This record gives sequence, structure tokens and C-alpha cells, in this order.
Amino acid sequence: MALVAFFCACNHRVFYEKIDHFSGEEWFKDSVLNYQLEITDSMEFYNIFLTVRNSTDYQTQMLYVFFTTEFPTGALAKDTLGCIIANPRGEWTGKGKGRLRDNEFLLKENVRFPIKGRYQFTVEQAMRADPLTGIESFGIRFDEVK
Repeated sequence: MALVAFFCACNHRVFYEKIDHFSGEEWFKDSVLNYQLEITDSMEFYNIFLTVRNSTDYQTQMLYVFFTTEFPTGALAKDTLGCIIANPRGEWTGKGKGRLRDNEFLLKENVRFPIKGRYQFTVEQAMRADPLTGIESFGIRFDEVK
């Protein structure tokens, strides 16, 4: 009984999710992805995930992206993130069979947004290839942590 209560108490609920798909599995450098999130409770905690669906045509082990956060105050924070798409032996890290693999990366855990208001996130591919081939979709998900 206590075990069931524990798992129910650690419940995660999707607060926001958006997935962008790329035509022909090509992500161009000028294809900037935009995500907007309205925070009304500055005491709430979130887990932030990045989701990537790649095909077996993807040519490298890593996917690098520029991740920019614009706060309600207008302040900006920019990060370069690396996502491991294949291990050093060339085996895909994502789940799936056939041509497509689904990857989920925990970006941040138990994050609180200190200021109420609209947060805007932009993501750009940071690879040398233009277009970057083998990426079918990219998305972001915010789960409420209860």
C-alpha cells in the first residue's frame, strides 16, 4: 500500500509539449524552432526534456543545438547542448526499430521558474552541415513534478 502511494506521489504530468517535424528529414540552419511557455505559478517544479527522432541516415554520433531562453524580463541565456544519438560503437541510443529512433534527453530536473510570465525558448541546429540530414523531428516537453 505504501509503495502504491509513493509512486502516485511522484506523478509527472505533461504541462507543455511541442514537436516540430522537418520535411525530408532536413534541418536547415535558418530553421529556428520557437517554443513559448506561460508560467503562472513560480513555486511549481518542472522536468524539461528534449525529444529527437532521427533516421538511420543520420551521419554523426552527436547532435548539437543552440538553446536560447528569453525570460519575461527580456533577459537572454544561451546554451550549447549536445545530444548523444549513437554510442562510440555506432549503435543508436534511441528506441525503435526500422529506420527511425526516438530519443528523449532530460535537459533539467526539478526546475523552478522564478518569475511569472511568458518564457520563450528557441532552438537552432549547431552542426556544420546545412541542411542537417537524418533528423525527422525535434521537440521540447515540460512535465510538472508533483
